[in-house]
Amino acid sequence: MEINNIQIRSGGEYPQIINAGNDPKIVTILKELISSRQGELAGVMQYIYQSTIARQVNNDIADILEEISIVEMQHIELLMNAIVEFGGMPTYNNGKGQPFNSSYVNYSTKLKDMLDVNILGEQQAIKDYINAQKFISNQSLKNLINRIIEDEQLHLNAFKTLKSTVGFLSI
Repeated sequence: MEINNIQIRSGGEYPQIINAGNDPKIVTILKELISSRQGELAGVMQYIYQSTIARQVNNDIADILEEISIVEMQHIELLMNAIVEFGGMPTYNNGKGQPFNSSYVNYSTKLKDMLDVNILGEQQAIKDYINAQKFISNQSLKNLINRIIEDEQLHLNAFKTLKSTVGFLSI
């Protein structure tokens, strides 16, 4: 696959939450998906940082990192709205109430290292989403999570493709 053909967002719409009620357990799970070490917020911050660094070497790779960060921002918005639907306050605290910490961002300056970290991060995010579903009974939220997983799988594939490109370009 060529770098110009990388897909970063699945074609389907994001499902809406229905039949939500106050559920502190779900709120805790959603906060963890947003603000944990491997959560969406860490991904956004990391990909924006990486886009800035990568722009010095390759604009195409920088653009893809930036576009992926935008999709991750959409995930945050969707999950924040779900927190509200389930009776929670959409703060940037993980499931244990700890605030997001910028130390979760990997500040590597080498593209290969960035992509290695991103591959591991996307793999973990997918596992975290799959695991979260085990504790959720609301079908509409499960549908939303499945849709987000589709995006995360595309991001994982994008990073693998970029890694092979970076190896080929020796950057």
